Amino acid sequence: MKKLVNIFLDKSGIASKPKDRYGYYEGMTSIIINIILFGVKYWAGIVSGSIAVQADAFHTLSDVVTSLLVIVGFFLALQPPDKKHPFGHGRSEKVATIVMATLLCVVGYEFFTASLRQFLHPQEIQFRFLFVAVFFISVLFKEFLYFLSLAMYEKSGYEALKADAWHHRSDSLASILVILGFFFFRIGLVKLDGILGMLIALLIIYTGLVLIIEVGSFLLGESPAPDMEERIKNIVKNMGGQSIHHIHIHDYAGKLEITLHIRMDPTASLEQVHQNATSIERAIKAEIPNCEVTVHSEPDNH
Repeated sequence: MKKLVNIFLDKSGIASKPKDRYGYYEGMTSIIINIILFGVKYWAGIVSGSIAVQADAFHTLSDVVTSLLVIVGFFLALQPPDKKHPFGHGRSEKVATIVMATLLCVVGYEFFTASLRQFLHPQEIQFRFLFVAVFFISVLFKEFLYFLSLAMYEKSGYEALKADAWHHRSDSLASILVILGFFFFRIGLVKLDGILGMLIALLIIYTGLVLIIEVGSFLLGESPAPDMEERIKNIVKNMGGQSIHHIHIHDYAGKLEITLHIRMDPTASLEQVHQNATSIERAIKAEIPNCEVTVHSEPDNH
């Protein structure tokens, strides 16, 4: 499936597109595939007369909402800075990730309760090849979307794509359990379906919680990575700067705001101090992409 996804990315030209556009492509691909799946499942439900299959069809249609969240999140993130948001809107993608991760936890909870009911009170599942075929097709499509979203996440680092990937995976796992349920009942393992369902549900909830914690920590404001601080210190030292302190790095999801204090020769003229500070700012910008740098100069009286 990974090879198929890579071929799709290359043939469609998405791989060569800007990474900040990946949310649009992933969202639109997901919407199109979910609409196709809805049509196939709904047709199967009408032909077979199964209310459960028809209900699953509308569940698939509801997945379009999460894909719209991805598109909206990336659309807002790409908006230019304004008076109210002078540092841009890059964190909109992070907010969308929190929303989708929360929905993932809700899906996991519903999956767990349904599996628990199935474990405590097993319901007979009627075996029909049409059902198996439909759910098998659903698994293939959902696994394709999972690997597509995950590949785009690995290339871009946008957590919203990772959250949507796991949403697709949760649907895939649910369909696999339905297929396995048919065979479990045929061989008498009536409770195994519910046990597997609960384990998978816990995995889905865990994934959602990990995403919420990771992205929530970013939004609250994490301390800069030690290697980033070291890079800045090395750049300044190579420029002849000394006594660097109070380094602050604010990450606005794609744009860094860097401020630092440097002690300089108190006998130097104001013009010379300004030139030195400007040179250091330019040197840091040249080495670290997508950043704005502000250097505060202080007299070195030590």
